[in-house]
Amino acid sequence: MAKGISSMKKNILICERFALEAQVLLKNNKNFNVETYSAEKLATAHALIIRSKFKIDEELLKKSPELKLIVTCTSGFDHIDLKATQKNNICVMFTPEANVTSAAEMTWTLLMAANRQVAAAYKDVKAGNWNRDQFLSNELAHKTLGIVGLGRIGSKVAQIAGAFGMNVIAFDPYCDASNFEKANARRVSYEEILKGSDFLSYHVPATFETKNMLSRSQYEYTSPELILINTSRGSVINEDDLAEALQEKKIRFAALDVFAKEPLTRESRLLKCTNIILTPHLGAFTEEAFLKASFEASLRVTEFFENNKTQNTLPLINDWGTLSFAERS
Repeated sequence: MAKGISSMKKNILICERFALEAQVLLKNNKNFNVETYSAEKLATAHALIIRSKFKIDEELLKKSPELKLIVTCTSGFDHIDLKATQKNNICVMFTPEANVTSAAEMTWTLLMAANRQVAAAYKDVKAGNWNRDQFLSNELAHKTLGIVGLGRIGSKVAQIAGAFGMNVIAFDPYCDASNFEKANARRVSYEEILKGSDFLSYHVPATFETKNMLSRSQYEYTSPELILINTSRGSVINEDDLAEALQEKKIRFAALDVFAKEPLTRESRLLKCTNIILTPHLGAFTEEAFLKASFEASLRVTEFFENNKTQNTLPLINDWGTLSFAERS
């Protein structure tokens, strides 16, 4: 049994949207008392099940003296102060496998919509026009897709690229040669991926190392025909610099599902750009991903308290850095 965990009934707080079927599994366990979140319940909680809107910081942990476990039903973890959880000897786990397919499919949805100018063409037809000539685009076959971050989602995106007959290059200093071989991707430097990509897609977590990976100075390397995709975390791309690059035609188009601050503020310069597609963080927002993450979280809680078993623990070691949102601020 993990340190500090007795045989008493464990109080499990579900803090955000969670699949009813997975909740029933936990409630049927005679060793658990499962309740929905309220601030006053933190004092006796042994485990929290959260998603990305629920922020874990030092102040919250001070209100949770009995807390032993946090499971986030997400593949990202920048909403958790991992330094604080370590200091308080709290185990943290996440569910990175649950949204791989959904996030990869969202990446391709944005890439294809951007390439074929689907949103602009739709608006034009709705306005009563039929101006095909302005929407001339290119085939994906034989074009080069650059992938920054060849982890679970990046590898899935690379796999799909093969079906379109695309060339894939990738930058990931933490993946060994076998990852590149499986993804059928050629390893390149960051400068090379900026120079050589027709399409560039980011699949990295939000850490100190990845903050503003793409900013003003990098656009001197990119092609003016580049289409940029980001379904990872908003902090990876400097949004003001991107808006400037789009307006000055330093790149052709961008499609973003994530932003430095969500919801996107009305003051964002991105809203003034015409060569962009913006979606409200839909990457993992499918019924399948939601169910998989919920069931995986319920399994993690059960195995932790009954078998002292952990899986997909945080922080990650040597994987695009290990700093949490609190340490970056």
